[in-house]
Amino acid sequence: MGATMRLGKRLGAALAAIYLLALPVAAQTPADAPKPPFALKEIGPGVYATISGESNAGFIIGDDAVLVVDSFFEPDTARALLSEIRKITPKPIRYVVNTHYHADHVSGDQVFKDAGAIIVTHRNVRAWMRAENLNMFGQVPDPAFKAMMAQRIAQLPLPDLVTESPITIWLGARRVDIRPADGHTGGDLVIGVPDAKVLFCGDLLWRMPPNIVDGTTNKWIATVRGFEQLPDSVSMVFVPGHGDVAKVKDVAIFRGYLADLQSLTAAGLKMGLNGDALAADVIPKLKVSHSDYPTPMPVLTREVKLMEQELNGTKRIPQPAP
Repeated sequence: MGATMRLGKRLGAALAAIYLLALPVAAQTPADAPKPPFALKEIGPGVYATISGESNAGFIIGDDAVLVVDSFFEPDTARALLSEIRKITPKPIRYVVNTHYHADHVSGDQVFKDAGAIIVTHRNVRAWMRAENLNMFGQVPDPAFKAMMAQRIAQLPLPDLVTESPITIWLGARRVDIRPADGHTGGDLVIGVPDAKVLFCGDLLWRMPPNIVDGTTNKWIATVRGFEQLPDSVSMVFVPGHGDVAKVKDVAIFRGYLADLQSLTAAGLKMGLNGDALAADVIPKLKVSHSDYPTPMPVLTREVKLMEQELNGTKRIPQPAP
């Protein structure tokens, strides 16, 4: 078994332990016929989504440059993405925009920085990228993996350009809109390509049960409802942080999942339930309502407990730096 697959399996186990749900990393083909460890999909003219078990990413080709959205967990996967971009266009990669700070979306940033890109993030990400990722992976039980992640996180390049307000980047005549959005971490950005009717949502949108460890659910639901209400939403393509590309009906399903998780947990708390008893009450009901979502028990148990903490005001959420 190759080193990438071994690390992929360890990543999957570790992320499950800290509730970063990830699918198995795709198997590698023989060296004489390599394929990238993601599915590359052109979702609009010159706009690509890369769907992987680590997380999703993508890139936008303009008249004079390329903008990359997120950079995966594995630097090797980021290198594979760079290679695929080079097969399509020789234009310089000028920007890599991180949708939030979680390690499975930013760990390949150095690959694109070395290729000449500047790193663009929400203002809060600069303070959180190292400190909060270290805190999150500090909960992993595997000492070797924890040590490896501590070294990797300490070397993450910090962003060059930060914002807490909407900004527009022009790739020649192609407009790319970057705007903050609330809900998943407190430091999320969404990236829109108006002429292609594409919105990269990061982890504000999932096609499976989400990671809510840093989430503020009321704000998150409002943000997702805002996606549904965009003027061109019926014809838009939405790129989630995890899972396949989505249409507006998938966005509505995800909003329903968040609302059901919140309301079912609140109802259980009103009945005096907590902890494992609360999870045992909520999970079967959640499975009935969302049978099309993958529902591994450890993930759902963790999710209900995090929602319990959020509703009773004890969940730790990263705070913006001064």
